[in-house]
Amino acid sequence: MPIVLGVLALHAIEDVITATAGELEWTRSDPLDPDARAQLPWAPGVYVWSSRLTHQVLYIGKASGKTGLRSRLGSQELRWVREGHEAVEAGVDDAYVADHWESFSRVMVTRDAVVWWAPTADAAAARQWERNLLQLAIRETSTVPIVNGGAWWNRSMFWTAARSWAQAAAGRAASRRRDAALTEAA
Repeated sequence: MPIVLGVLALHAIEDVITATAGELEWTRSDPLDPDARAQLPWAPGVYVWSSRLTHQVLYIGKASGKTGLRSRLGSQELRWVREGHEAVEAGVDDAYVADHWESFSRVMVTRDAVVWWAPTADAAAARQWERNLLQLAIRETSTVPIVNGGAWWNRSMFWTAARSWAQAAAGRAASRRRDAALTEAA
């Protein structure tokens, strides 16, 4: 019996943004907004694509190049998703979609995705935050987000640090849930 995707979902707002509170400042961009690209900084950062409706995390990425989030998201991913929505509105069929879009774009369009992004101090920090958030996904759901796949796994010291961060974040989340339950019971 297949597992319902919502059961194993990491959520952008409840899980990712809460776990990084005080460390990263998140902003939401909508690929359907024509001004979305202009809001993106020319700085490195980390980003999370999530379903607009369910907030399920679909992809975790980083922008560690010289032109940062504006180039990675604005010139590539936001454009791909916006063009996908435009094609669907124009009435393209499923065969066209399968032949002309990568799996990333297809998932983002079918899930009506938005992107949450946070600038980081530098490229190294962007890479570490991507690892941290992927480890959080594993910790919370026993899997990675549906578009990330599994090829990224690495046992280096960087991933060890990410696992430690995810364990601490999970402990903080458990404490918040426990405190909320006690408050509600009282």
